[in-house]
Amino acid sequence: MIVLVGASASGKTELSKILFSAYGYKKVITTTTREKRAHETDDIDYHFLTKAQFESGIASNAFYEVTIYQDHYYGIMKKDVIENGLVIVDPNGANTLVEQANDIYVVYIEASEALRMTRMKQRGDDQSLIEKRIQGDRRTFDLKAFTRIDLHIYNESVSLESLAETIDMHYKNRIKG
Repeated sequence: MIVLVGASASGKTELSKILFSAYGYKKVITTTTREKRAHETDDIDYHFLTKAQFESGIASNAFYEVTIYQDHYYGIMKKDVIENGLVIVDPNGANTLVEQANDIYVVYIEASEALRMTRMKQRGDDQSLIEKRIQGDRRTFDLKAFTRIDLHIYNESVSLESLAETIDMHYKNRIKG
């Protein structure tokens, strides 16, 4: 399973869309308590749960991993992990999956803060939220926080299609080797 990790607006979601459509990877739908954005659909983009529902799942050991990001729960339910899957998580989620599963390939996507701020503004994020995310991301996405990174890519000046091709090639070469 490919695990994409990167700070807010680093390009994880857009890269995953290309990997799904052009390379046939399947989305591992994660679960969250954050509010659904206008363009998102429940059970397609995320499983959107209330805090109480999420905590019930924690209590019944339904999750591989759970994390709190920006005051919301995020997690991967065991029932949602699939073959040839791709998931987006934070460093703690990546580390937990590396520890608990056999076929995990961690891809760290990096983009400059300036570019990420521009992307967040373009998608309509509130300025105070942008600043909060940037501050939090500085702590959360420290490279020392990772148990393992299999591929580190920079999403600055190369096309997303080219980056997706690189991810697919490296992942498939890992399986063959």
